[in-house]
Amino acid sequence: MSDSVRVSKITIIDELSGLPKGLSFFDPLLRHEVKEALEAGGEAYVSQNSEGSKNGLFVYDNYEETGTIFTKSNEAFNHFYKLKPSSYIFSELEVAEYPKEVWNIWQLDIDKVSLDHKFRHQVSMDNNVAELERFMAATQPETNRQWVSVALKNGDKCFVVKIADRIVGIAWMTIVDGYARSHGLYVEPQFRKMGIMRDNLQARLIYLKSRHVHTLINEIAESNVASSRHAAKAGEKIVGKIFLYTSPDPNAPILS
Repeated sequence: MSDSVRVSKITIIDELSGLPKGLSFFDPLLRHEVKEALEAGGEAYVSQNSEGSKNGLFVYDNYEETGTIFTKSNEAFNHFYKLKPSSYIFSELEVAEYPKEVWNIWQLDIDKVSLDHKFRHQVSMDNNVAELERFMAATQPETNRQWVSVALKNGDKCFVVKIADRIVGIAWMTIVDGYARSHGLYVEPQFRKMGIMRDNLQARLIYLKSRHVHTLINEIAESNVASSRHAAKAGEKIVGKIFLYTSPDPNAPILS
């Protein structure tokens, strides 16, 4: 480790104090994300520069082998990047020498949204942990199963569409201090192009307006043309980028 970067592991959420503002586009959500990660069996680390000021945060899920680095420091990024080999690592910091996949951060101004949508499907909020765990395990098996109950306990909302009394479409939403993030969106393949996700979005927007939430964000891979088109049609705008890296495997053979 570089002498100018010191890293410590977070074991309780109170150890997160002192993070600088502007560390990430997701600043309002960081404390919430760390809390959920720790409660779901994950890990979190903070970095400090040579002056002792915190300049980075790394949140990691051991089951999913996926983490996110929040920093503007190349030194902090490089340390965190190598901390968990053979993992998927998200970061808003673009590092030219590492291969990456580009994701766009989309934002919707909820106050400007019209709520005259005509629903084709019923959308409801689901709090049934066992039912949601089964659906996530079948459709998104890479998701840490422990996270479902943790997310619901911490106030995350899960909006579902059911057909014949079974879930066919799902979207999770985190709300913190008037700021919302959608994630975990999925519709079973045979039920796509039926307006299910459009109905689900409108239901989420109605709920957010009732809670006086003004901003909704989500991240979409630049290669995901269909979801990007859906976001643009809904009135969302690209406000930033986040990059998906794969951390190196130190045991992999070197190819000539």
